[in-house]
Amino acid sequence: MTQSLLLGNVGEVKNGESTRKRLKISVPHFDNLALIKTFSKTLIGRCMNPEEQEMKALIPNLSKIWKLEEKVVGTNLGFGKFQFDFEKEEDMEGVLKLHPFHFDYWMLSLARWQPKKSLLYPSKITFWVRVLWCTGGV
Repeated sequence: MTQSLLLGNVGEVKNGESTRKRLKISVPHFDNLALIKTFSKTLIGRCMNPEEQEMKALIPNLSKIWKLEEKVVGTNLGFGKFQFDFEKEEDMEGVLKLHPFHFDYWMLSLARWQPKKSLLYPSKITFWVRVLWCTGGV
């Protein structure tokens, strides 16, 4: 038995395809500005090696390193991602200035929350490289 027989009469067949009447669904307007504002003081992070970086230890230790234990709430988002919600914008900006970020000898990506993002977000890591140029004979 085919799926079209299970669905019942779906319309006439043209060139091997059935035509089905489309149902219109109306969705009421949703103003998400207030929701976006609640995440304005949120940082999203991603472990670069989630198998080695234990999330149970990462979240409390980062807040201790930042000296914001009572001012920030960390949440495990799964799949090696996490978020921190800050009380004050200044605290969040102060943390962002501390880059690069690492935990258990592996890098972390940490970025400000955005309403529209790619699936790889956050994936950028800022770090400094110092190159020493040595001249002379070896």
